[in-house]
Amino acid sequence: MVLRSRLKKKMDKLALDFSSSIDSDKNIFYYDILVDYAHVLNLLKGGIINKDEAKEIILALNGVKEMGYKFKNYEDVHEAIEAEVTKITKAGLKMHTARSRNDEVATCLRLFARDSLISLMAALLELRGTIIEIAQNNLNTIMPGFTHLQYAQPTKLAHHIIAYHDSIERDFSRAKEAFNRINLCPLGSAAFASTSFKLDRQYTANLLGFDGVVENSVDGVSSRDFLIECVFVATSTMLSLSRIAEELILWSSEFDFVELPDEYTSTSSIMPQKKNPDIAELVRAKCGKIIGNLTSVMAIYKAMPYTYNRDFQEMNEILYDSMRIVNDSTILMARMLENVRFKVEVMERKAKKGFSTATEMADLLVMKENIPFRVAHRIVGKLVMDKLDFTVENVKKIAKEFGVEVKNVGDKDLKDALDVKKVVEKRENVGGTSTNEIKKMLKVREEKLKKDIKFFEELVDKVSAKLERLYAEIEKVVV
Repeated sequence: MVLRSRLKKKMDKLALDFSSSIDSDKNIFYYDILVDYAHVLNLLKGGIINKDEAKEIILALNGVKEMGYKFKNYEDVHEAIEAEVTKITKAGLKMHTARSRNDEVATCLRLFARDSLISLMAALLELRGTIIEIAQNNLNTIMPGFTHLQYAQPTKLAHHIIAYHDSIERDFSRAKEAFNRINLCPLGSAAFASTSFKLDRQYTANLLGFDGVVENSVDGVSSRDFLIECVFVATSTMLSLSRIAEELILWSSEFDFVELPDEYTSTSSIMPQKKNPDIAELVRAKCGKIIGNLTSVMAIYKAMPYTYNRDFQEMNEILYDSMRIVNDSTILMARMLENVRFKVEVMERKAKKGFSTATEMADLLVMKENIPFRVAHRIVGKLVMDKLDFTVENVKKIAKEFGVEVKNVGDKDLKDALDVKKVVEKRENVGGTSTNEIKKMLKVREEKLKKDIKFFEELVDKVSAKLERLYAEIEKVVV
C-alpha cells in the first residue's frame, strides 16, 4: 500500500524505488512501534479513541512486532506498520489521528540516535578502562617519543597512552552533551503546525524516555541538527580511534614496539610470513568514510527551507551507517588494545636512539653554566651535527666555538643526562613523565571514570524506568 489519496495515478515504479526508504527503515522499526504505542495511549488519554479501539490497535502492533521486519512494496516503515495494523483491525485506521509522518520519523530518529549514543558511551567507557589498565601496568616502561615521526625525547608508555585516554574521554563528554539535546520529543508537532486535537505531549515524551519536548512544532519536524551532531560525535570519536590505529600499525611494523593479537590480524594469501594489521587499517579507513558522512549530512541540510522536505530522508541512512561504524570500531579497539603485547625491551632500547636526550643536555648547560638556552641549543646541535660523543672534552671544545667556557659540567652530570630513565623521572611538572606525575594523572582519571560510569548507569536506569512505565500503561489497556 502506497498512500495516494490526492492522486489518481500510481507512482512510477522507478520513482517509487528511488524514493522508498523501506530497506534502511529496518533501523527504526522497533522505535516506530514504540512511538505508535505512546501515540495510541495519548489518543486514549485525550478521549480521541476509546479503550477498546486502543486495545485492538496495541494488540495488532504486538503482532506486527512479533512478525518482524519483512516489509516490501511500501514507501516507508511508517506506512507499512499502519497498513499491517489495519489489516488486523479497522481501528488501525484511527492510529494516525493527530500526527504526521513528519513528527513520527523525527521522533524515531531521535530514539535511534539516543540509543546509539548510549551504546557508544558504554563502548567508550570500556575503552577508557582498558587504556588506564595498560598505563597502570606500564608505569616504568620507557619508550621513545616522536615529533614529525622522528625520534625526539624519551618518554613512558603510560604517559603516552594517557593521551589516548584523554582524547577518548573528550569524545565521551561530547556524546554526553549531545545526548541532552537529542533526548527531546517532537511527537505532537504533526506536519509542522501542531493539531486541533488535544494532546498531552509531555505524557508521550515521558513514556518514550525523553527528558522533555521540542516545543516549537516547526522546529520539531524540520530540525536535523541533532542528527548532524550525532554524526559529528561519531566522526570525532573515529578521528581519535584512527590516530590510535595508525600508531598500532606503525608500532607493529618497522618500529617493532607491539605484537598485535591474532584475532585482529590476517595473513597474506601468498606470503606465509605476513601478519597484517587489518582491523586497525579498517578503523583508519572507516574514519575517512565517516568524515565524508559528516560532510554529506551538512551539505544536505545547509540550505533546507522550513519545514519538512524529503531531502531529510537521505540523511537518515548516513546516521545509521555512522553510528554502526563508530560503535563497532570502538568495541574492536578496546578488545584489540586489551590483548596487545608491548615489546618493553625493544621500546626501551630504542628510547636511546637518535640523540633523544639532547634536550636534557641543553638544559644541563643552562642550569650548570648559566647560559641562555638558545646558546646551549646551538652547542648541543653542533655536537649532534658533528656526530661527537657527549663527553666533557667534546662539550668544552664545541662550547668554546660559541664563546662559552664550560666549568661546572662533569662526567656524572653527562652520564645522568644520557640516562633515559633518569631523564624521564626529572620531568616532574604537572602532566610530566615522572612516575609520581603519572600516578597522579592516573588517579584523577580513575576517579573520573568511576563518576562517568555512575552517571551512565543512572542515565540508562532513568530511560529504562520511563520505558517500563510505557509498558505498564500498555498492560492496563490490553488486560
